[in-house]
Amino acid sequence: MIRINLLPEPRTKGVKKQWDVRIEAAGAFAAIVLVVIACFWYAGILEEEIEAKQHVKQDKEKQIAALQQQVKKVEDFEKRKKLLEDKGRIIDQLEKSRGGPVRTLDHISQSLEPLKLWLTRLDIKDKQVDLEGKGMSQDDIVEFINNLRRTEYFTNIRLTESRAGVEGKSTVYIFKISANLKS
Repeated sequence: MIRINLLPEPRTKGVKKQWDVRIEAAGAFAAIVLVVIACFWYAGILEEEIEAKQHVKQDKEKQIAALQQQVKKVEDFEKRKKLLEDKGRIIDQLEKSRGGPVRTLDHISQSLEPLKLWLTRLDIKDKQVDLEGKGMSQDDIVEFINNLRRTEYFTNIRLTESRAGVEGKSTVYIFKISANLKS
């Protein structure tokens, strides 16, 4: 016998709808478009940052150029200052040494005053004074040395040479004296 089932069959779970390939392709295309848009957007942000950094760099370069000019001015000022200080030092040394030879000659001439002596050479180098001269007697030479000691302008006075000589018909005593100037 043949059986016919008129009752509907039990229903099975519904079959999942499968995505349509067109929808998947459209989603992939949309994702690619979003990534490209994001890349362009990020590139724009990076370019803005680069431009900002370049502006900052240009400003810094301008500041560096201005500072280099100021440094050059300062260096020029330092050179001029050093030059002026050197000139001032030289002027001070000249002022100090200007009166030195005059005072030395004054003290020597005062020491020669009542004696029969005359100087043939006077040499002053730094603080060293060398005298050469002639006298009529040994006593005059000794008295001259004592007079130099009394001035307290000279130190370390030494008679380095004393010898007798003849000039014309007279006997003269040739002497050499070295001394140091007091500081």
